[in-house]
Amino acid sequence: MTSRQIIKRVITCQGTIQLVTALSVLSYQEKEQQHLGCEYENYLVIYDLYAPLEQTDAFVALIQKMATFVCTWKAIVHITPQQIQEIKDKLNCTGCIEIFKLVHSLVGVESADEIYLCRNWQFGNQLLINAYQPAQKICYGDSIGIYFSQNATAIFGAAQPSKTPKILRDIKWSVINTINNIQHNLRIKTILKNVNFDVGYFVLPNIMGESPPMKTIVAGKEALLETFQKLRGLVETEYIAFLQAKLTDAPVSILLTSNFSEADRMSVDVEISAYRKFLTSKEIEPNSILVIKPHPRDNEAKIGQLQYELADLYKEVITLSKPSLFFLPFEVLFMEAFLKPDLTPINPIQVFAVSSACLSLSLLFNVPSIIGFGEQVTSNAFYENYVHGRLQHERDLEAAIRAIA
Repeated sequence: MTSRQIIKRVITCQGTIQLVTALSVLSYQEKEQQHLGCEYENYLVIYDLYAPLEQTDAFVALIQKMATFVCTWKAIVHITPQQIQEIKDKLNCTGCIEIFKLVHSLVGVESADEIYLCRNWQFGNQLLINAYQPAQKICYGDSIGIYFSQNATAIFGAAQPSKTPKILRDIKWSVINTINNIQHNLRIKTILKNVNFDVGYFVLPNIMGESPPMKTIVAGKEALLETFQKLRGLVETEYIAFLQAKLTDAPVSILLTSNFSEADRMSVDVEISAYRKFLTSKEIEPNSILVIKPHPRDNEAKIGQLQYELADLYKEVITLSKPSLFFLPFEVLFMEAFLKPDLTPINPIQVFAVSSACLSLSLLFNVPSIIGFGEQVTSNAFYENYVHGRLQHERDLEAAIRAIA
C-alpha cells in the first residue's frame, strides 16, 4: 500500500468574500486533482483586514467560522496589524532568514507546496509570498475572482507628478537599491522582492479591463456557487423568517455600500449624502423597504447614521448590522431570504451598488444592479485625486454587468 501525497497549502485571507473565492479555487483544484489521490494540509492566514479596529475581532471570528464550516484546517491564525508592523520595523536591521522564520512561526508551518493570495502587492502579501517563495504561487483574485493590478486607478487614484527631474530620481533610486542589495546580501537587512505568480485561477479574469499577467485558468462559477450554498447554514432561520415577513408584498430596494470614507476617498457626511442622491435618482415606490448591506470594512457608526438619514425615504430601512450579517458575504443571505429554491427572485428587487459586489448577483442569479454614483455625484463627492479613477471604475462595472448579462 502506497502512502498518499500530502500537499501543504497556505491560504491567505483579507476578507470574507476573499475567503469564499479562495475556498472555491481549492474546491476546483481538488476536483481536478481527484485522480491523484492527494491529501491536503491547509493553513489559513488572516491579516490586513483594514477594518475599523473595534470591529476587527468580530470580523476575524466570522472568517474563522466560515472557514471551519466549509473546510478542514491544520491551523487558522490571525496576524494582527501590530505583528505586521513589528515585522516591518525589523526589516532594516534583520536578515531575511530570521524574518522568514518569524513568519513561519506565526503561520504554523515552515514550508509549503502551494501559497494562495488575492494579490502579490501590499506589504502583508509581499511578506508572505517572499516567506514561502519556493511554493507554487497561486492568485485567486479579489472579490469573486477578479484580477486587479496595483496600478488600478479605481484603487489608488492618479499619481501626483514629481517635481524632481527624472535623471535625479533615477540616480537616487539606483544608489538606494545598490545600498539595499549590499545590506541584504550581508544579511543585515531584508528586502522583499517583487515575486510573480505562477498561475491564476479566476472566475472573471478580464472583466474589469485588465488582463492577468500570469498563466490563467478560468475556474467557472460552479465552484463559487457551491461554496456560497455550503455557507447558507450559517444564516439564522429565525432572522430569515423575520426578514421575509417584513418584505412580503413590499417593493424592495437593496443598497450595497462601500468603505469610501474609511479609505479616505471622501468624508463621512459626503458619503452619506452621496448614497441619498444615488437612491433618489430613481423613483421610490410608495411603501418601499430599503435593505442596507454594509461593506465589511464600513464603520458601524456610519451605517447607523446612514440608516437614520434615509429613514424618511422609505416605509422602513433595515440594516444588516448583526456581526453574523455585517461581515457575511451578501450572496449567502440573498439566497436564503430573497430567492426561491430555483435561485430566482421571490419578488422584484432593485439593487443599488457602488462596487464589484454587484457582479456576483448578476453572474450567479441573473439579478442586475444600478451602478452608482454617476458622473455628477462622483465628481462632487470624491476627493479630486480619485475622481478620474472612480468614473472609470463605474464605467468598467457597467460594462461588466452588460458582459455578464
